[in-house]
Amino acid sequence: MNHFSKIKDALLYIDEHLDEKITFQSLAERFHFSPYYFHRMFSVIVGKSIALHIRDRRLMHACIQLVSTDESILHIGMENGYDSAQSFSRAFKSQYGISPSEYRRQRFEPVVITADDLIMKFTNRLKGGIYLNPNIIQRKEMLVAGVSGDGFKTGEVWDRFEKLCEEIPVNGRISESGYEVRLYEDGESTVHVGYLVSAETVDPAYTVLRLPASQYASFEVYVANGYDSENSAMNEWLATNTEGYSERLLGKAHYCVEYYDERFNGNESGSIVEIWVPIEKTSK
Repeated sequence: MNHFSKIKDALLYIDEHLDEKITFQSLAERFHFSPYYFHRMFSVIVGKSIALHIRDRRLMHACIQLVSTDESILHIGMENGYDSAQSFSRAFKSQYGISPSEYRRQRFEPVVITADDLIMKFTNRLKGGIYLNPNIIQRKEMLVAGVSGDGFKTGEVWDRFEKLCEEIPVNGRISESGYEVRLYEDGESTVHVGYLVSAETVDPAYTVLRLPASQYASFEVYVANGYDSENSAMNEWLATNTEGYSERLLGKAHYCVEYYDERFNGNESGSIVEIWVPIEKTSK
């Protein structure tokens, strides 16, 4: 059995045992690998750690239950590995940008990705450093506190932001993840870098950029493979997707969000950045 088949079997096993305790050590033993080698192989093929994948699958399963059953949020959370409604809600909101109750109220249609889809996505759809099968995600309004500057001097803008953070901590910071918002209008490129905050009441040394609630096509970019193909790959998807999505503008400006979480590790192999393209359904 080749590595891809074993990883596919592991993905199927995980989906069938989401209500149980699963560790990469137990999976490695089941599929006859050393824990280190199995974890490394899984991360390379799937694009994320086993623990992160299990979390994402449990939350996806919770989405399905929220819109297809009347089970309580506490019951759904506990079925998917959380020990309280609060811990489940925190994880859910971090992943989807809204609470489980709001997700149920708005009755979003869950995007279900099969094991076959995952294998295809992470092995067969690579163009340069970017995968052409984006995840469709929902984010509520976002406030990004940071600094802005010339879009062609992004490194300098990040340097200014990091220096400012050392001098004046960002109040109301929601997470450790970094955000880079690129805006294009009338041939001009602007970049805004910063952290997500809970309110605009931050030190006036920072500029707060408000992004409206939106759906996004989330593309994963493997940094070591280069960014050269990112714009053409995203434009290709916008032009050819069969779901009827088109780009959403911010006023008259085109924009996208680069999202840097714990998977980003500079130019190291396996380092991942997500690029979010705002989208909306095309009117017919």
